[in-house]
Amino acid sequence: MSPSLYKQLGLGGGGAGSPVSPTHLLLLVLGAAFLALTVFVIHPNDFRLQSFFSPAATNCAHQPAATATATFLPTKPSSSPPASTDAATSPPPVRVLIGIQTTPSKYERRNLLRTVYSLQIREHPHLAAAIDIRFVLCNVTSATDSTLVSLESLLNRDVLLLDCAENMDGGKTYDFFSAVARNPPSTPPPDYVMKADDDTYLRLPALLAWLSAASRADAYLGLQMPCDTENFYPFPPFMSGMGYALSWDLVSWVAESEVSRRDRVGPEDMWTGRWLNVAGKAKNRYDGAPRMYNYRGASPASCFRRDFRPDTIAVHMLKDNGRWAETLAYFNASAVIEPEYSGRRDRRLP
Repeated sequence: MSPSLYKQLGLGGGGAGSPVSPTHLLLLVLGAAFLALTVFVIHPNDFRLQSFFSPAATNCAHQPAATATATFLPTKPSSSPPASTDAATSPPPVRVLIGIQTTPSKYERRNLLRTVYSLQIREHPHLAAAIDIRFVLCNVTSATDSTLVSLESLLNRDVLLLDCAENMDGGKTYDFFSAVARNPPSTPPPDYVMKADDDTYLRLPALLAWLSAASRADAYLGLQMPCDTENFYPFPPFMSGMGYALSWDLVSWVAESEVSRRDRVGPEDMWTGRWLNVAGKAKNRYDGAPRMYNYRGASPASCFRRDFRPDTIAVHMLKDNGRWAETLAYFNASAVIEPEYSGRRDRRLP
């Protein structure tokens, strides 16, 4: 306390002329007792100061940003309460890491995906703690792309750069699963890791609900192929490369297994299924049909090419902006935009 505050309380500054009188001492003791009674008896639930220093509370602090390397940035913390306080009957919320495989020059596509997924998360805030989306690249060799991807990564903090030559079916998916297993993005690690294409539109709430209802061990989820005898028949079953998820134990197995390490070059979705089939893994398989499908357009419908449907999880083969616009219009993707911006012609900045 400052000397002036000592004098205001009648405690003096240590001089002989300002002793503490019995009356002052009694008033101080009674005041402290009344304060304690108020906090601990009348309002016991308001005494939560210690909670601000608990480990759970410190998760709200953002960690320093990292550059575009194979090191994962921290995931966003959750600000929403758990669905139930009964830990014995309610499983913890499911968490998934989605690795969207893309190439360095596809800046427009990545920015489109960031926009559509951020709008979904704005509409459904609980998704922020459950879904971590990363754009997966191999080594960037172009000087132009190197500069632009570095800036992109510093701004968005969502680029995962693998130590490999850029490829589609030369082992990139194996490298992705292995890098994630050896350097988990969070502690504890996510329940699922999903590989997705950059021409796939994922409806995140539907995806999360689907994963939440599935097993979290020895699980393999996606659009199962072949879905009829006309496609790749009699190739053993696998999940389409549009987007499929493995439970964390299978991701760890892929990183450690000689089966996958020695046989990584080939159509990546078929080969992932092949690893699991050869090793007798993925006893829990979940076919996303008919809610996962390819864009139909003017093509004939089939078991994997369908019209849009309200309960969709994923739409694949969105190869150009026209297809993206048609898909996003059907699902009313702009509905979450603030009313003052919707339909407004004058969009000049204030």
